[in-house]
Amino acid sequence: MRRAISLAGLCLAVFLIMLGMGMAVVALPGKYLAVSGQPERSGWLAAAFALAYALAQAPAGRLADRRGCRGVLAGGCLLMAAAAVLYALAASPAQLCLGRFIQGAGEAPVWAAAAALLGRLYPEARGRALGLYNACFHLGLVAGPLVGAGLGPAGGPLPFLLFSGLCVAAALLVRLTAAEPAPCPAAGERPGERRARADACVRTALFGAGLYGAAYGLASTTLPVLLADRAGFGPADLGRFFFCTYLGLGAAQLAAGALSDRWGRPWFMAAGLALAGIGLAGLALWPGRATLAAAGALGLGLGGFAAASLALLHERAPQGRGAAACGRYYLAWGAGCFLGPLLVDQAGSLAGCLALAAACLAAAGLTLRRCR
Repeated sequence: MRRAISLAGLCLAVFLIMLGMGMAVVALPGKYLAVSGQPERSGWLAAAFALAYALAQAPAGRLADRRGCRGVLAGGCLLMAAAAVLYALAASPAQLCLGRFIQGAGEAPVWAAAAALLGRLYPEARGRALGLYNACFHLGLVAGPLVGAGLGPAGGPLPFLLFSGLCVAAALLVRLTAAEPAPCPAAGERPGERRARADACVRTALFGAGLYGAAYGLASTTLPVLLADRAGFGPADLGRFFFCTYLGLGAAQLAAGALSDRWGRPWFMAAGLALAGIGLAGLALWPGRATLAAAGALGLGLGGFAAASLALLHERAPQGRGAAACGRYYLAWGAGCFLGPLLVDQAGSLAGCLALAAACLAAAGLTLRRCR
């Protein structure tokens, strides 16, 4: 019963966080254009987030393994609340990027420490527990843009202030409901951990996580700004774009997590990468006619890969090092999220998206060869 309460509390907390974030991501492109007057260099919004996210992974993972996940999770929620207040008050692109940096540092444990905690609570059904958690994560992102589209003019402070309040509520919920298995004592690297790092399948999963981060970074900031500037997408249009992307992510997380417990991880990892590549190619080649369908395909692919690959990495981690293993996974994710939008800024949206799509398709084949 206690672990069921923990699962329910974590799922509700992450839903509240992502509900607020979904409101914020709809408002952020308009806010950026309002304070900058131009769409150039919008890739730094994703890059600032990803840089802090990547830098926070290793220390957050070590701290969660040694001191417990619950406090690290609650602290991350409060950092995101502070970032949201900064978004509301920002008067320059630099201040928005600072807010994204703070949000990245706060969001790191919401992904990695929560995944490690659920892996400890549900060792016999990691995929199902992680899939349910991540489905609630993205269900909040589905609902948030729909709510955010009706909150007033683009660039206003209300979505960001609501985001801040929901993060504070989530921090309290985590402290009140999450069970905390006894933390493992600090230890040196074990032979099993060295073998896991050398495992070709693990390396392939981490490479896929980098591609996942790059595609996620494009979908969360760069592509919406380009759609707002070049196609005239307003909050309602962006809400539909995010709705399709995050609905696909949530649905795939829920299904692939449970199914990969039974049928194995590699097939779901490979299928997810392939579908993500198809979605990216559709967004690059037919942005007007195929935007929503391609966004849904991208979300389904990324969600399917994420649920299966994260469960695989957690299974191969040494006992007591689950948060550190999840931290390495999301470090790769953050590196992709940092570099992907910047490289696309340099190469151009068409060439960059097509190159990333080709990399996803190649990684799908590599996954089947190395992990089956």
